Amino acid sequence: MADPGTRRRRPPATADRFDGWRVVALLAAVLTLGVGITFYGLSVYLSALTRDDDGFTLTTVSVATSAFLVVAGVAGLPVGWLLERHDARAVLVGGLVASALAVLAVGQVRDPAQLVAAYGVLGVGFAAISVIPVSRVLAAWFVRRRARAMSVAFLGLPVGGAVVTPVVAALVERHGVAGASPFLAAALLLVAVPLCLLVQPDPARVGQRADGAAPVAEPDPAAAPAGGVPLAEAVRTPWFVTVTVALTLGMLSQLGALSHLYNAVAETSGVSTAAAVVSLLAAASLAGRIVGTWVFERVALAHATVALLLLQSGALVCFAVAPGRAAVLAATVAFGVSMGNMQVLQPLLIAERFGTRDFSRILARGNLAVMLGMAAGPVAVGVLHDAAGGYPTAYVAAAVPALLGAVLMAWASRSPVPSGLTHPDPS
Repeated sequence: MADPGTRRRRPPATADRFDGWRVVALLAAVLTLGVGITFYGLSVYLSALTRDDDGFTLTTVSVATSAFLVVAGVAGLPVGWLLERHDARAVLVGGLVASALAVLAVGQVRDPAQLVAAYGVLGVGFAAISVIPVSRVLAAWFVRRRARAMSVAFLGLPVGGAVVTPVVAALVERHGVAGASPFLAAALLLVAVPLCLLVQPDPARVGQRADGAAPVAEPDPAAAPAGGVPLAEAVRTPWFVTVTVALTLGMLSQLGALSHLYNAVAETSGVSTAAAVVSLLAAASLAGRIVGTWVFERVALAHATVALLLLQSGALVCFAVAPGRAAVLAATVAFGVSMGNMQVLQPLLIAERFGTRDFSRILARGNLAVMLGMAAGPVAVGVLHDAAGGYPTAYVAAAVPALLGAVLMAWASRSPVPSGLTHPDPS
């Protein structure tokens, strides 16, 4: 029986109120600002840090960028552990503080070791403010409408790149990285942190239930175990291994092609087409995410993943073998649509398969592999370009991992839930 003092402190049931969409909006805003300054800001910092004669070499900054991705993947493991034991707001705020300190440090670095260290701290901050914590909070608030909620919240990723990163670029262009970093750190601390503090990470704490269902009398979430599969069981299933490998191959292909896209199109189709591709890609990515909010509620997630991986593979082949402007722009739209939706699929697939019991830690394991694939992608395409003497062969090769990922996902889609595992949360 619940302690009487605890009973008095519990918020009253609010059957006529549902704050889930407010939480979605707040998290989308945090992603917009945080990811715009950290992840998407990396390309801006790269340009500024390598521009001067006494600046860093391109290789040094590229190594630091890879360190950011690797550390972000590894840091996801403790982030997932913390999310299962502490308030998600504490994790988000800690990530924003780490990101702010790292941005300040990037403006003051003087040697390669300092730069790699600063990017490593930035990777830790990014892990604590992006996919894993946002997915964990939304998995608690939504079941039936989880795909829509996550798709809407993750609109903050492309919006951050389209809206926040140009502001970052303007500040860096005017003041340099050292001069711009205090403004960027202040935005993270004075704008994003208050937004995080407004997020309610658990509907039960405010007398609500997932998807706005009527709350039961005197809800006591501590009295019942969370629904879902424990970490040790989940990560040993063939389904988890297969899907993780498939998504890792897809993101290796995607980020490898994306990081070289401007140069690749400029090399085969000219600078004017390359400039058009950059703008069109952002628009297609955003449009793809918006369409995904509708599609993912109506199409099996595994089947949607197969279709997106095939679309991505076909787009990369088109870039390689059809250099005409019309074909390149069509390939850009296809690539943008696939790119806009791939990142949201991993948390959706894991939540659908394993429920919320150890969701954060299961997602962190899969996310680590995906982040390592992302870190390897740009290097792989660069090596293939140098070996083949051009991008066409490199892009055909980059299409192969996405195609293999589609085959693996098609196989995984046929795998039934193993007997003895708890099904995801009931709607």
